Amino acid sequence: MSKKLTFIFDKPLHGNVQAQEFVDALLMAAAFDQQLTVVFVGDGVFALLKNQNPKILDMKSMSETLDTFPLYDINDVVVEQEGLDERGLVLDQLSASYTVLSREQIAQQMLTAHHVFSF
Repeated sequence: MSKKLTFIFDKPLHGNVQAQEFVDALLMAAAFDQQLTVVFVGDGVFALLKNQNPKILDMKSMSETLDTFPLYDINDVVVEQEGLDERGLVLDQLSASYTVLSREQIAQQMLTAHHVFSF
């Protein structure tokens, strides 16, 4: 039986090993046909910005991995509205079209998850 899993990411994708751990755990869960929701909150919203160039930091681009989420049936990607607002970001700056929810809506959605993972 498939479980509903929510993955919360609250850090930028570049500059730490947690980004790779996040993606590894997410793709592993997807391989087992779990119902996945990925939520980007706080500084995690920076991961979704267009035109990132981590190669200047001698790092691998994680945004290319984000683009492959639909191939793994990871289609429920949520961005926290307050995370965008507090950082002066707007939807046009994001690399794709994502569902935008308030903190309260995200909290309500998390109540329906069997497990919540935070990175």
